[in-house]
Amino acid sequence: MPVDFGEITAYHKEEAARHYALAQAARDRGSLAEAEFQASLAARWDEVAQEQKIGMRQEPSRRMANQRPIRRFPEPQPMPFAVVCLLAVVRGFKRIAEAIHPSMTKRSDPIDRFLIH
Repeated sequence: MPVDFGEITAYHKEEAARHYALAQAARDRGSLAEAEFQASLAARWDEVAQEQKIGMRQEPSRRMANQRPIRRFPEPQPMPFAVVCLLAVVRGFKRIAEAIHPSMTKRSDPIDRFLIH
């Protein structure tokens, strides 16, 4: 693949012409499916050549040239695995304690009521 933008556009046009010729040859043979496929490839190569031409015409933005590079802040250091595990265990114990606590604080009914008099 060429490196120069003008050569790239010419390459795309050559590929489009080659696919158009293949489509015409397929039509002459009577293979309409292959002709349609080659014609669609040729159309795509033409689109790419046109996009390349438009891209070459556009000038780079002056704002982008004068703009300062984006400053990236350093990422925080990850916590050690042992600390993560310890926090998970403590969180688990707190949840278990919260689940058990309400049942322990309820006042139980006196046993006398259940005894037969």
